[in-house]
Amino acid sequence: MARGSTPDATRSRSPGCARPRPFIIDRRTIRPARACAADVTNTADVVVIGGGVNGASIACALASRGVRVTLLEKSAMASGASGRSSALIRMHYTNPWDARLAFASFPVFRDWPELMGGEPVFTRTGFVNVVAPPYAEALRKNVEMLQEIGVNTTALSPDELSRLQPFATVEGFRRRATELGAQIKQWTTVTRIVGRNSRVTGVETSAGTIDAGAVVVAAGAWAPRLTRDFGVSLPARPKAIDTVLVTRPPELSDPHMVFIDNAQGSYFRPESGILTLVGVPCQVWDVDPDTLGTGLPAHAPATGAQILTHRIPAMEGATLARGYRAFDCYSRDRHAILGEVDGIDGLYLATAFSGSGFKIAPAVGTCIAELIVDGRAKTVDISAFALRRFAEGKTVEGPYPYAVRADHSEPVA
Repeated sequence: MARGSTPDATRSRSPGCARPRPFIIDRRTIRPARACAADVTNTADVVVIGGGVNGASIACALASRGVRVTLLEKSAMASGASGRSSALIRMHYTNPWDARLAFASFPVFRDWPELMGGEPVFTRTGFVNVVAPPYAEALRKNVEMLQEIGVNTTALSPDELSRLQPFATVEGFRRRATELGAQIKQWTTVTRIVGRNSRVTGVETSAGTIDAGAVVVAAGAWAPRLTRDFGVSLPARPKAIDTVLVTRPPELSDPHMVFIDNAQGSYFRPESGILTLVGVPCQVWDVDPDTLGTGLPAHAPATGAQILTHRIPAMEGATLARGYRAFDCYSRDRHAILGEVDGIDGLYLATAFSGSGFKIAPAVGTCIAELIVDGRAKTVDISAFALRRFAEGKTVEGPYPYAVRADHSEPVA
C-alpha cells in the first residue's frame, strides 16, 4: 500500500486581475496586437470547445495571459463528465508525466480561496493506493519515483496500514476567467471546426460562426465526433462510469481516507460528512453522451457494497443513498491526449482524460495556455501526451504498472 499525504508544495501565484495588452494569433505563436480594438463577438484569438473543468481551466489560463478567448459549451457548464466527477485529488501515478501534472495542480486546489476566490474546494483526508501482492515491488518503485518529484508518500505494509486507518471547481474557473475578460457562452453547440490550407480558422456554432486563430478541443466524450468531422481521428471512445453513494453506519461516522484499490479495480472516498462514494466497475463502451441515461444497472449497489466491505467490514451496516451513471472519453492507452495536432496549425487537444482529468485540470490549463502563447509548455512537459504517440508506438505508462483494471480493458465482442 502507498500512503500519500498532500505535499507542502510551493504556492502558485495568482493569475492577477490586471489585463495585459490584447493578443492576436500568428500561426503557432501569439504576438501583441498593435492596437486595442473593440471586442467583436464573432471573433476570438482562441476558441475553447467544452465547458468542463479542463476547458474552463484552459480559458482561465489563456485569459490571464491577455488572450481574447471564447469558451463554447453546448449546454450548461459542467454538464458532462466534470459535473459527475468523483473529484479525487491525488498524485499517485505509475508514470512521472501524470504525476507532475497532478503535483503542479495541487497548490491551486489547496489555495483555492486565495488564488481563485470563493469558498474552499479541497478537503484533506489522506490517501491510500492498494495493490495486489504481485505488484508490491512495482508500488515501491513508483513511490520512489513520486518522492523524487516531491510528492509526500510512503510505502506501507498491510499491518502498518491497518494500524494507520482501522461542481464548485468548474464555477470557480468560469468566474475567474470571466473576470479576466473571457467570454463564456453556454447553450452554444459547436457544430463544426472550420479551416483552410491546413489551418484552423474558427468554428461554426448553433449561434453562428466565430473566427479564431486557434481552437482547443476540450469536449470530452464529444471530442472524437468533432475532430473526425475535421479529418482528425482520435484513438478514443466514450465510456460509461458508474458511481454509488452509501450512508456510513454510526460507528464509521468519522471520514476515512481516500482509497484507490487496484486489486479490486475500484476506488472509494468520503463525501459530505456521513457519505462514502464508491466507483463501480463498468464495461459499457461507445455510449452516446447526448442520450445516455443517468440510472444505474440493478447490480451496481451490490457490487459497490462488496468493494467496500472487502476493505472495511464494518461497512456492512451502510445503507444505499443514491447512485448515478456518468461518462468520459477514454484514449486507447487510458491517458490524456494533450497538445497541438501535427499538420494542422491552430488545432489543440485537451481531451480523453480517461476518468482522471479533474485532479490535473489546473496544470492542464496552464500548460495549454503556455503552448499556445509561448510555443511550448513550461510548467510541465506535456509532450508525452501528444496525439502522435499512438502513431509512433510510444506509451505514457511508466516502467512499473499495476494490474489493468477490468473496466479499462477493451470489451470482448
